[in-house]
Amino acid sequence: MEGFTKFFNIADTLDIMIYVNNQESYTLTSFVYEVVNDERLIISNPIHEGHLYAMERRYGYYFRFYIENQGMYLFKGTMIERLLYDNLPSVSIKLDSEIKRIQRRKFYRVNFKSKGHFLIEKKIPEHEIAKKKALLNTRFKSEKDVIIEEASIEKFPFESLDLSGGGIRVLTRKVFESGELIKGEVLLNNMWNKFSGEVTRVQKKDDNHYEVGIRFIDLDSATQSRIVSYVFEIERNLIKKGLM
Repeated sequence: MEGFTKFFNIADTLDIMIYVNNQESYTLTSFVYEVVNDERLIISNPIHEGHLYAMERRYGYYFRFYIENQGMYLFKGTMIERLLYDNLPSVSIKLDSEIKRIQRRKFYRVNFKSKGHFLIEKKIPEHEIAKKKALLNTRFKSEKDVIIEEASIEKFPFESLDLSGGGIRVLTRKVFESGELIKGEVLLNNMWNKFSGEVTRVQKKDDNHYEVGIRFIDLDSATQSRIVSYVFEIERNLIKKGLM
């Protein structure tokens, strides 16, 4: 069985997939401090919400990592001890399974059927702004009290197809070009989540719809956490069923 020495170098990153309960799951990032041998790594103690996360001894965790131009890999490991490595909080893990490639993409992508909207800013014509100002000026003593929005937001619907921590693929009638920057919102677990992104792929479909791939840009931490938790829960179920 090929082990750690084949895949890792010092300072490589890997994700630790943490399942707490049905409402809480997350993915923590760690760094490789030393490749001891094929079956043992020393990694940085992961951080969660600003504190060292206390990994449990003899408890099995799933780890994943990405190699450029090769894909995403997954393995199961056990935390065998906590230690200081060059005075840095660290943990030693033992390989408990085969290291296998699970996909070529950096982010795991899951089927995701939901509704959403593209949020397109539309500048309000100057004559409409002037008309609104004139109307409001009759109600307020000072022009300083008059605030007029100079743009409105138009919503264009889409149907989502799949989702990952890095982006979303949707079906829409709205026409975009590759490289275009867009904003939108998608319904996830009965909550609207706003996102900004870059169009990476556009494919015309037969029924006047377009399949659009979007890479997320600067997601706020709460939205990112909800998306990652959703994807991770599906990953966890596939792992349990032996499908990953």
